[in-house]
Parts: sequence; structure tokens; C-alpha cells
Amino acid sequence: MEINSIPEAFQTKIRIAIISSLITGGKSFKQLKQLTEATDGNLGAQLIKLEELKYINVKKQFIGRKPLSTYTLTKVGLDSFKEYVEMLEDCINQLQDE
Repeated sequence: MEINSIPEAFQTKIRIAIISSLITGGKSFKQLKQLTEATDGNLGAQLIKLEELKYINVKKQFIGRKPLSTYTLTKVGLDSFKEYVEMLEDCINQLQDE
């Protein structure tokens, strides 16, 4: 990955925060809202975008009569995030070599 070709998924702070949060395992909407400090609307829109990009999966279920959405990182999402982090590390290493 080159700096000029950063995937759309990593072009906003909230998307990076979501993906970073999901590395340690699935999270509910409520947990992601707390971790990202995003509004319901913004978080929902970003989750939809990441799902469309195939970076996350969503599991919707009911606990009692309350809906619960749980989000997990896909292999595509994890691999892309690793590549993104490696690209950032390469940039830092190049600066240190100068």
C-alpha cells in the first residue's frame, strides 16, 4: 500500500477507531459508541460504510425484546488494517533513516 492509495476505510478518524476497536473482538453498537465517542447517526453511517466495504460483519439478534447488533472485523478488514499500519511504519522508518 502506498500513501497515495490509502483505502477509503482509513480516511476518517471514526472508521479507524471502529476497526481498531474490533481487533480485540466483537463489540456491540453501544460499546462502539462509547469507545469512539460518536453520535448514533454518525456511528451508524460509518458502520454501514464499513459493512459495504466488507471490512466488518454485523450480527443482529434480540435479547428478550431488545435488539442487539454485534460487529466483528472480517479477514479482509483485518488484512487491510495490517497493511495500512505497515505502510505507516514504513513512512516512519523512512523519516528516521533520513
